[in-house]
Amino acid sequence: MTVFSAVDAAFEGFRVTWEKPKTLLIWTGFFLVVNLLLPLALFGLGLNTQMAELEAASANPSQDPEAAMESLAALAPVYALLIPVGLVVQAMIAAAVFRLVLDPEDSRIHPVQFGREETHLILLTLAYTLLSLFAVVAAVLVGGVVAGLAAAAGASPVVGLLTGFALMGGLLYVAVRMSLGPVITFSEGRIAIFDSWAVTRGLFWPILGTYALAIIAVAVFYLLSLVLAAALGTLISGGDLQAVGRVMSPDMTSMEAFFSPGQVLMLLFSAFMSAVYNAVMSAPAAVIYREIRARSALA
Repeated sequence: MTVFSAVDAAFEGFRVTWEKPKTLLIWTGFFLVVNLLLPLALFGLGLNTQMAELEAASANPSQDPEAAMESLAALAPVYALLIPVGLVVQAMIAAAVFRLVLDPEDSRIHPVQFGREETHLILLTLAYTLLSLFAVVAAVLVGGVVAGLAAAAGASPVVGLLTGFALMGGLLYVAVRMSLGPVITFSEGRIAIFDSWAVTRGLFWPILGTYALAIIAVAVFYLLSLVLAAALGTLISGGDLQAVGRVMSPDMTSMEAFFSPGQVLMLLFSAFMSAVYNAVMSAPAAVIYREIRARSALA
C-alpha cells in the first residue's frame, strides 16, 4: 500500500503558496529584507569589491590551481559573512515551511521566526555537512583504489567508470534516506541526525521520485518566470537588451549603481522566486514525514 502520494508531496509547495497568499507575501518580504540588507552589509564592510571579484571568478573560473586558491583566500571575508547568513536564512525559511505543512495554525501565528527549532536545524546542517564531506572523501578514495587495482590488473577502463557510477549512486541513496532529518528535527524538537534512515526504510524510490518531480516543476516555473521577467524588462527598457543584462548582473562598484530602479525590481523578483523555491523544495519532506507518521499511528 502506498504510504504517500509522490505527486501531492512534490506539488505541496505550490499548493500552500497558492492557498496562502498572505504567507507567501510574508516570505517574499523576508527574502526582500535579506536581499536589501546583505548588499548594505557588504558595502558597509567594504567587501563589495571582493563580491564583484567573486561574481567574475564564477563566470570565468581560473585554470591555474594556485591562482584559484589565492582568489579563494582573498574572498574569505565574503564567505565569512555569506555562509552564516545563509545558514540562518535557510533554517528560518525551512522551519516556516515545515510549520505551515505540519501545523498550519502555528504557522499563522509564527510565519517566520528564529528560535529553538531554527537553531536545531542549523546544527543539523553543520553535522550533515561534515558527514557529507567525509562520505565524498571516502567515495573518492575507494574509487581511486578500485581504479588503480583495475589498471594494475589490466582490466577495462569501463570498470573504473562503473565503479564511479556505483559510488555516486550510493551517495545518492544515502542522501535520500537521510533527507527527512531536518523535518524530524523540527517536529520532535531535537537534533535527529540518523533517525531518517529508519523512517525511510523501503521508501527510497517513492521519495526519490517525489524530489525529482519537485525539482523539475520548480525548474520549469523558474525558467518561465525568468522569461516573463526578461520580456517585461525588455518592454520597459524600450527593447534595450543590454540594460536587461545589466540588471541580471548587478554592479557592485557603488551603492548608487547597485540600487538602481531596475536592480531593486530584480531584488523583489528574486525575493518572490526564493520564497516559492524554498516552499517547493522543503514541503515534500514535510508531507512525506506527516504521512509516514500518520500511517504509523494507525498501525
